[in-house]
Amino acid sequence: MNFSSYRIANFVGYAVCSAAIFFCLQSCERLGISKKKHEPTKPEVANDTIAHFDFEHGIGEWPEKVVCCPWSAKLDSSVSRGGKKSLRFELQEASFTKEQKNTLIGPEAVYGLIPNDVKEGWFAFSVLFPQTFTKDTIEESIVSWQSLPDFDAGEEWRSPPLLLGVLNDSLVLEIRSDHNLVTRPNEYTFERFNLGPVARDKWLDWVFHIKWAYDNTGKIEVWKNDALVFQRLNQPNSYYDRKFPYFKIGILRIGWTNAPGSVNTRVSGSDEPRIIFVDDITVGNAKLDYNHVHTKSK
Repeated sequence: MNFSSYRIANFVGYAVCSAAIFFCLQSCERLGISKKKHEPTKPEVANDTIAHFDFEHGIGEWPEKVVCCPWSAKLDSSVSRGGKKSLRFELQEASFTKEQKNTLIGPEAVYGLIPNDVKEGWFAFSVLFPQTFTKDTIEESIVSWQSLPDFDAGEEWRSPPLLLGVLNDSLVLEIRSDHNLVTRPNEYTFERFNLGPVARDKWLDWVFHIKWAYDNTGKIEVWKNDALVFQRLNQPNSYYDRKFPYFKIGILRIGWTNAPGSVNTRVSGSDEPRIIFVDDITVGNAKLDYNHVHTKSK
C-alpha cells in the first residue's frame, strides 16, 4: 500500500506545496547492530545550533505549519520532558473531509523547518505516546526529513528520504534514496527497519546524526534513550537534489477508514483522536556532537 500526502505550506523563501508521503506497507525487518555506547567529545559553540525549541515561552518560529484547527498543535502543561510545557499534536477524524479520510491525501498536524544547505547535522527530540495512542494498522509519520524537489528539472514531490514512524505498535525507520539526477515518484530504493515496540506514557529521547548522500558516502546513526539503536554507514540515504532534506515533526497518517483493523474501524474507537507530545527539539550542524544536542537524563 502507498502512502501519499499533498498539502500547501508556506516556507520562508519558498512558495511550494507540502510534502507527499508514500508508505509502502510491508513486513518490518529486525535490525542487528552492535550496542556500543557513544563516546563523549567536546561540544562546539551554540552558534552551530540551527534551531532549538523547549516550548517554555511559546511554540517558536516554524516556517511550515500544516494544521487544521487551534487544537491541532498547542502548548500543553500536563506533561513535559524537563520544563513545564510540551507541544501536543492531535488529529481528530471529524476535522477532515471524506476525501482526506478515505484517499491517499492523509490527515496531518505537522510543523517543519525549511530546505537548507546543511549536508551533515544532528537532530534531537523527545516524544511521548499516551495510553490513548492505541495500536493501528495504518502507518503514521512522527518525524520526517523531506526533500525539496528540483522542480525546474521536472521533479515532483516524493516520499521523504528519511522517516520515523509507527506501524502495528512498532517504531519504524524508513529510508529512500536515488542516485539519478531526476527522481520520479515511487522510483527510488526503499527500506524499512524495526526499532522496537512503542512505549507509552514514557518520554523517548532521540538523537539522529545524519550525513546526507545519494551515493555510498551517507551516514545515519540513531540513539534512543542514550542507546545506539541504528547505524548505517557508507550507504545512500537521500535523493540527488540541490537542497538537503529538512526536519518535520508531528502526526501524518493515511486516511482514516481504509485499513481493516485500524482504530477507526473499531466501534469503540471510531472517533478516537491520535495524540502525541514532543519536547526539547534541537537541530545543529556537523560541528556539534551527541553531548551538545541530546536531552540530559532527568
